[in-house]
Amino acid sequence: MRRQAAVTALLTALSYSLLAYLLTYHRPDHAESPLLGVLPHAIALVNAAGVVSLQLGYRAIRRGDVRGHRNFMGLSFALIAAFLTMYVTRLVLGGTEVYRGPQVIRDFVYLPVLAVHLGLSIVSVPMVLFNVLTGLTIPYGSIGDTPHPRVGKAAYVCWSLSLALGIVVYVLLRWT
Repeated sequence: MRRQAAVTALLTALSYSLLAYLLTYHRPDHAESPLLGVLPHAIALVNAAGVVSLQLGYRAIRRGDVRGHRNFMGLSFALIAAFLTMYVTRLVLGGTEVYRGPQVIRDFVYLPVLAVHLGLSIVSVPMVLFNVLTGLTIPYGSIGDTPHPRVGKAAYVCWSLSLALGIVVYVLLRWT
């Protein structure tokens, strides 16, 4: 477990450092990339697929279907990797988006939803990384003796809510 925890800490620190750099990086003004119009929609679709995959993975393990659980959680992890690739591309090409809707919705809906979404995203990363590493390196018969089931439940809740709220943020940015 120490190895998984150490690798989780290292990967989490590297991920947060890269993201912090990209969020604060000053981009020179340049022509708008056609990808900027497509990426937000693709990201929302990937997040929606991630929500579905997480729900199916959770249901699988509740039924005792370890293979199904492993497959759906692997798919969920692949989807979050796709999301991160697209999100980083979005940041590099065009920075963050600004909410342009009504001030009252911005203050009392958009910003609180965004804050909870970001907080859950930050909390989810180490739990997800730890569980993926544990799931890939510990024999199935020993997984129950690790923190994997307990951490997995918390990761599932935080990750699912974060993805769902990411979709709400997408909707608010586009249709308010």
